[in-house]
Amino acid sequence: MGRRLRTLLGIVLIALPATGCGGVDTSRVTSDTVVSLDRASLADAAGKRVVGIGEATHGNKEFVQTRLLIIRKLVREYGFRTLAMEADYGGTATANDYVIKGQGSAQDAATALGFDLYRTRETANLLQWLHDHNAAVADVDKVRLYGFDMQRYDRNKERLLRYLATVDPARVRPVEASLAALTDATRSEQDKEKVTAAATAAGQLVGQMKDNREKYVTASSQEAFALAVHHAETIQHGAQLQVSGNDYGSKRDAWMAENVRWIADVESVRGRKNIIVAGHNGHIDKSGAAFVFESMGRRLAKAYGKDYFAIGTDFGTSTFVSKDDGSGERKQFTVSHTSPLAKLFGTEPLGYINLAQASTKPGNRELLTSEVRMGNVGDGFRSIYSSLSWTYTVKMVPAKAYDALVYVPQASPVTPL
Repeated sequence: MGRRLRTLLGIVLIALPATGCGGVDTSRVTSDTVVSLDRASLADAAGKRVVGIGEATHGNKEFVQTRLLIIRKLVREYGFRTLAMEADYGGTATANDYVIKGQGSAQDAATALGFDLYRTRETANLLQWLHDHNAAVADVDKVRLYGFDMQRYDRNKERLLRYLATVDPARVRPVEASLAALTDATRSEQDKEKVTAAATAAGQLVGQMKDNREKYVTASSQEAFALAVHHAETIQHGAQLQVSGNDYGSKRDAWMAENVRWIADVESVRGRKNIIVAGHNGHIDKSGAAFVFESMGRRLAKAYGKDYFAIGTDFGTSTFVSKDDGSGERKQFTVSHTSPLAKLFGTEPLGYINLAQASTKPGNRELLTSEVRMGNVGDGFRSIYSSLSWTYTVKMVPAKAYDALVYVPQASPVTPL
């Protein structure tokens, strides 16, 4: 999830004995529709074109484990064969070489995803499961991995140049020179004029590749061409983001939504109609409650309607790993919020609820259609925020945001590699 602007405001929270947490009446809320996630059938998500799996923080192991449990069920029992992650497109192509072909290791694949938040034992375990599953099935049943983010350059450039070397060798050096200013290492400090020029060059390259489509496809394949063009577009969008200023978040979510649709279309040609999309709650949420702009989740809900099934997550207390916005180091932080949603889940340590089913009970329906605060931590935090619940929660109406929820009363930190 991108940075959230936090305005320091004074907030007074008044506890009302006659009502539940956050001023919402929970006296008639029941937990009789909750099931342990590992026993949830997920039949409610099975027939959907796109299933989104959110995480309330990027730094809790239970949310990565939630992701794995849901992916495993959808793959094994319902035939899902495509996983798109909120990760670098070029990096996930490298990770895909591991899960499909066995190249490298699970730890290497987790590192390749492009962001520090994925360099964890839990993400490596998820990729290891994908690898092991793929090793035991026919090619047609192997799960393919994609990234729908565009905030890294190196692996996209590497694969783009490798492709051009096979179809148009004379273009390799000029393209390499035109994109030289775009590197992962200098992304936060590169001169904006150089980045803008490189973004223009990347856009021109996309046009040139499309103009030479017939030649390039003949020298490679339709699939290889489509993937290479997307590498070029990812580089272009990444550079445009770098110089976008206040529009960063809105452009990123718009392009992420486009990328998810592109992945779904590419996979549909292969006969794979269903796709799993894994990212932060803020991007998966159908209502876009975390942002003032139109989020990826809102865009996907518009594009796919009832064929987009969103699974959100929440926590009671969370000790998580995140980048310290002050020092830039990755540290552990602890936050806690008293969510009225907790009563829906009873004593389940990792409970799953289908919101439509839960809403057949009037008390539950009243809660789920009310505005409540849900946990929401991006990949950036400060210790001072721990005492300000509004900095790590977002007001939303659960029934508008999600089709199902997973709740973790006590979330623990991921294990860095």
